Parts: sequence; C-alpha cells; structure tokens
Amino acid sequence: MNNKPSQVMPGVELMMLNDQFAVTEEDVSFFRTHGFLVLRSFFSDETIRHMQEIASGNVEAPKNNYGSGFSKLKYDVGNDDPFLLEMMQDAHFADTMLKLTGQDLFFTQGLGFELEKQKSSGFPWHVGTQSFGFQRRNDPGYTIWTPLCEIDPEKQRGGMAYVSKDVLSGEFVYQHINMLPSFIKSRMEQGENFAFEHFSELKNGLLNSPEMDALLEHFAIEDRFQIGDAFIFDKFVMHRSVRLEDGPIPSRLAYALRFSGTNARYDKTRVDALTFPRRAFNYNVGSSFNDDVASSDGDSIHESPYFKATRDRRTISRSGKEVASVS
Repeated sequence: MNNKPSQVMPGVELMMLNDQFAVTEEDVSFFRTHGFLVLRSFFSDETIRHMQEIASGNVEAPKNNYGSGFSKLKYDVGNDDPFLLEMMQDAHFADTMLKLTGQDLFFTQGLGFELEKQKSSGFPWHVGTQSFGFQRRNDPGYTIWTPLCEIDPEKQRGGMAYVSKDVLSGEFVYQHINMLPSFIKSRMEQGENFAFEHFSELKNGLLNSPEMDALLEHFAIEDRFQIGDAFIFDKFVMHRSVRLEDGPIPSRLAYALRFSGTNARYDKTRVDALTFPRRAFNYNVGSSFNDDVASSDGDSIHESPYFKATRDRRTISRSGKEVASVS
C-alpha cells in the first residue's frame, strides 16, 4: 500500500486530543530536566484510530540490515497526511507542545514500527542520529512516540526503556557518530577490509557494550502505557526497544512523530557523513529525507522548498500564545 494521505471531511470538527488533558508546571519542569514525559490520556480515540490506520497500512518488513530488529518498519509515514497536519494547528496540541518545549516547532516526519511477539528485538540503545541527521547537532529535535496497544512492563512488555538525560545525556553519541565516517574511510583507503558488521559494531557498541549496557539498564525507566497515552522525548534521550514477550498481543505497533525547531539549519557535512557508510556497505535506511530536505549547508530547514506546500500547516508557533518560560 502506498502512503496516500487520509482525507479530512470538510465541516467536520475533529477532536485530536483528550479534552481533559492538560500540561502542568510540574510536567514542564520534569520534561526540561529529564528530556522526556509520559503524556497520560493524551490522544483521542479518533486520533489513535487514525494512527493505527496509517501505520498498519504502510509499515513493511525490513529489506536489508537497517531496522532488522523489527518485524516491520517504515519512515515517511503520514508526512503530509491532512489529519496530522490539521492536528498541528489544533490549539490544544499546539499549546501542549509550546509549553513543554518553549519554542516554535514544525512537524517533519512520521514513522511506524512493529515488534513481533518473542521474535523482534527492535533497536538497541541509541539516539536519533539518523532521524535528526539533517540538522545541526545542537538544533532541537523532539519525538512523540505512541504505542497503539497497551504496554505492561510487568507482563508482556514491548515498550521502550529510556534514561533521563539528567543522569546521562546522549549528546555525546552524536559526536561519536560524527567521528565514524572519516575514520572508516581512512582505514578503507589504507586497504583495511571493513564490512557492515564492523561498522555496526562501531556504531552501536559504545552504548551496548556489556559495561555500558549494565549502567544504562540500572538507571533505565520502562513505563506502562494505555491506549491514548503517548511519550515525548528530546533528541538527547538515550532509549531502546523492549522485546514483546509471550502473551495475548501478537505484535506491537507504534507510531512516531518527529519535530524540529523552526530555527534548525541544514548540516550538509553531517548529511554527507551519514551517506558515506550507506554507500560503502550498500544498505538503505528507507528514507531519503535527510538528503532531500535541503541542499546547502546552513539553509533554514523550515523555509526549505521541500515544505513549501504545507509549511504553514505543519508549523506550531508561539504567535499570540502564552508559553511557559524556558528554564
């Protein structure tokens, strides 16, 4: 199935969020400190049904090494979906995002992930070096991850584990990833036989070595989620998938929304660096977004022609809104 946008019926008022949901000052403080927040009873039933529809209709089995830990995954799911673009302009949704982050944002990309019971491992410990690889390392980036079934860490599990950036920020992982392309290229030019497995170990081994994994697991948090709950986290929060164990749910589907700050700038050096190992080891991340969203170093991502037709609809702005002050 192709990624055809769903239609929003003219004259029909949609309830995107649970009308009882509200962000407190304590929520804002927690999010700014730890980099993440569970949004309890956040999305309406209508929004969850829509996410289930577009995610289940578009995710597919991985075609190569990238994402092989999932039974199905897909980038660029619902990027221009009318329902989701309408949600970006929903006053309740916009107010929530602006209060939590304290800055203007825009929706960039949607993703779908599926874990099969007792088979899929998902992603190991990581941060979004690929998903936010188009922008400068210090530019803000956020994800709203929404499981589309119940998640019980005491029973079947299948959610995510994450570590507060107050304990350890994942910013250094972006620096680590930036080192790899030139290192690998230099070694290959010297005649060293580098395979994808060597690259993968260099990429993932720093966070997933026995020593580091033990530390992260000690401080990891694994929350419970009901239908309608969501999880927002910034790009420096280290996280991993949690295997779906034996139980009544055959697979766990989740949908993610990515956001960047409107001040984000295109980082051509980082984009080219991420492209090198893909070409060298012949693997595909399943999305050309990083290469297509802009072309020249320093370009405004938000003002890119890539978003010309939908820029206003995907932008969440503080204009005319009261926003919690940035700590």
